[in-house]
Amino acid sequence: MKLSNVFYFKNIVDRYYPDENRPAVDIQSVVAVVKEDIKKLSDEDFIEVITSCFIPDLYSGMGKCEKLFTKLTELMVGEWWRRMGGSYNLPTKKSGTEDVELIYNNISIACDAKVFRLGRSQKAPNVKDFLKLASVKIWIDNLNSNYQKSKISHSTIGGLVTYSSLHEWESDSEVYEECTNHTTPVVMLPYEVLALLLKYKQRVQINEFVKLWNYAENNVRTSRQKNSYWTYVSNFICNLIGISAAEYNSEMKEYHKDILLATAEYRKIVQDTVDAVRRNISANLDKHSTIESLRNYALNEIERRDNATALDYLKHIDDFRYYRDQK
Repeated sequence: MKLSNVFYFKNIVDRYYPDENRPAVDIQSVVAVVKEDIKKLSDEDFIEVITSCFIPDLYSGMGKCEKLFTKLTELMVGEWWRRMGGSYNLPTKKSGTEDVELIYNNISIACDAKVFRLGRSQKAPNVKDFLKLASVKIWIDNLNSNYQKSKISHSTIGGLVTYSSLHEWESDSEVYEECTNHTTPVVMLPYEVLALLLKYKQRVQINEFVKLWNYAENNVRTSRQKNSYWTYVSNFICNLIGISAAEYNSEMKEYHKDILLATAEYRKIVQDTVDAVRRNISANLDKHSTIESLRNYALNEIERRDNATALDYLKHIDDFRYYRDQK
C-alpha cells in the first residue's frame, strides 16, 4: 500500500492544523478543494484510501482536527458513490440529517459514514451509537418531504451505514436485528465491501444493487444472527458482480491484509510518540547528579500529573478571584 493513500486525509488535516491551536478553518471550503482533488486518484488508489480510513488516535476528541477528518470521510463515501455511477449531496446542516445523501436517478439512500479510532477502548461501538433506526427514519422522511415540496418524483429507499470492519461485533448482536428491519431497511457495509464493489463497478448496475434494500421481496428474516445477515449480503453481492463465495472470501482476505498493514502504520505513529516521550524523560533524568535532586524532580513530575486538575483550580483562583481594591 502507498503511505500517501493510507494517510490521504490525515495529511490534508495536518496541513491545515499543524497543531490544534490554529484557528478553525472553513470546513466547507476545504471540502470543496478536496472534492476536486480526490477525483484525480485512480480507482486503485482510492480503494486504498477508503479501506485505510481511521481517525488518527492522537487527535483530541471532538477537536478541530477530528471534525475536519470526519467531514472528509463523508466526502469519501460520496466520492465512492460517484465513481459507482451515482451522485451525492453533503448536507451543510449537520443536526438531524444524514451524513451523505446518495442519489441515483429518482431514488436516494440516507448514509451514515462512520469512522473510528483504532485505539478506542471497545472492540465494537455501542449499538445505539452505531445505528438509531428512529433517526434514520426521520432522515428518510425529511428527504422525501423535501422532494415532495419541490414536486419531484423521488423516493428514499432506506439507510446505509459505512464503517471499518475492524470495529465490528464478534458475534450475534442487536445491530444485525436493526439492519434487517423491514420497516426501515438499513444496510451496513464495511469499507472493504465498498472497495470490492468499486473494483467490479463495470459489472454493477446501480438499479440492481439497490435491490439489496428490498428486504421483504428478498425474504430477509429479521434476526440478531451475524451469520444470517452476512450470508444475505455476501450472496447478493456475489450474484451482483458474478463471483463465487470462495472468490468473495479471497477478496475480503486480501483487503483485510491491506487494512492491517495500514493499521500498523497508524500504530507506529502512536508508538513513536510513546518512544519520544520516554527518550525525553530519560534525558531529563540524566541531568540530575544527586539522589536529592532526582527525588525533587520525581516529586514535581508526579505531582504535576496527579494534581493536574487541582493545580489548575488553584491557578484560576489566584488569577481571577480577587477585587482590585483589595490588591
